[in-house]
Amino acid sequence: MSTLITDSNELTHFTAVFSKHDLAAGLAPQLGCLEVEALAGLLRALGEPATADTCIREHATGDELGDAHYQGDTLEYLVPIDPQEDLQCDSCQ
Repeated sequence: MSTLITDSNELTHFTAVFSKHDLAAGLAPQLGCLEVEALAGLLRALGEPATADTCIREHATGDELGDAHYQGDTLEYLVPIDPQEDLQCDSCQ
């Protein structure tokens, strides 16, 4: 594979187009894990680490258990309320 870049204008154009947050957020969930890693790697190499992170984060929203970017359940843990606290009596506390 050749690493010779013959047209830096095309790289600049690619970076300008694919570094847009809306595009990254819309495209990344449609990609497979390997594809999004390749896109994120290229964006990082082109100086767009924030967009690369957006791609991975947005892609992860569609990943399921066992997928590379699966983040687990996003439900927040609820702290149970102690019903005795509401009674405000000394013997209950």
